[in-house]
Amino acid sequence: MPNKLFDGLLERGLIGEISYNRLNNAAKTTKISLHGEIRVLLYLGILLISSGAGVLVYKHIDQLGHLVIVGALAMACLSCFAYSFWWRNKTSGTSNPTSVLFDYILLLGSLLLLILIGYLQSQFQVFGNRWGLASFIPMVLLFATAYYFDHKGVLSLAIINLAAWAGITVNKGTMYGISELNHSGTIITAGLLSAALILWANFVKSRTIKPHFSDTYRQFGFHGLFISVIAGEVHFTTYYLAWLLLLFAAGYYFLKKAFEENSVYVMVITCLYLYVGISYVFTAKLFSSLPGDGELYANLFYYLITGISMAFLLSFLNKKIKSNGRL
Repeated sequence: MPNKLFDGLLERGLIGEISYNRLNNAAKTTKISLHGEIRVLLYLGILLISSGAGVLVYKHIDQLGHLVIVGALAMACLSCFAYSFWWRNKTSGTSNPTSVLFDYILLLGSLLLLILIGYLQSQFQVFGNRWGLASFIPMVLLFATAYYFDHKGVLSLAIINLAAWAGITVNKGTMYGISELNHSGTIITAGLLSAALILWANFVKSRTIKPHFSDTYRQFGFHGLFISVIAGEVHFTTYYLAWLLLLFAAGYYFLKKAFEENSVYVMVITCLYLYVGISYVFTAKLFSSLPGDGELYANLFYYLITGISMAFLLSFLNKKIKSNGRL
């Protein structure tokens, strides 16, 4: 079809030989998909809009007034959800109901909902001293929204609110939340919640209600479990060997899953988490007792040898997973 079009343009004298050859070459060239890059840019745009709204509210409370801010946030949030409901009703029963615009408007509406509820609580104390409700109510709304509209992005926001409701928070005033991982309660809560998310992911996958949501649940549980176990290994110095055993158990489970599902990503990340946890034991527990420069040289040779070994190990496991997938 493109060749006939170009031939017709050439015959009519609308294009020259040079342009004709360029068009033919362009038509024959394999096209590169920018779908992933465009989605990343759209996600970034939504985050910038929601972050800008939060900064605007924070810096101009006195000039704008509380009612104006609440009204503007509420109107923007309602507009996003109104469009989402309209689009869902319009496309119900169709074979391809997805829309990039719908996905990102719903995500924007969910983020604005969080900003609105947080603003109402901070300025008007609508939930009184029960701060848990300020995360529990949006958590319930976000879970309902995610399941109603079948949206993984909103589901991720709901899981983050679940973690906040459980007491796992990030404090920007303490080295971007790093010191929050130095509290016994936070570590144990994060570990239990992560394990629960992994179990729930397995349960969801075996059912007919949104089984594709299992990947989102497992991603949060996967990273949360390893991070909390490594944090426990560092924090609970007396019982670090028990946490190391938990790390090995988690590593065994996810390496087994990686081979069952032929997932190179799960295999690589699991190996890296295991490497971090094991390296801490060698560096902080074994080499630290060496006299003089022994600790320095031990660490140098350890990371040199194990770094090369990890590269070979990952290459070997990668080939094994790929060969397993071809069976």
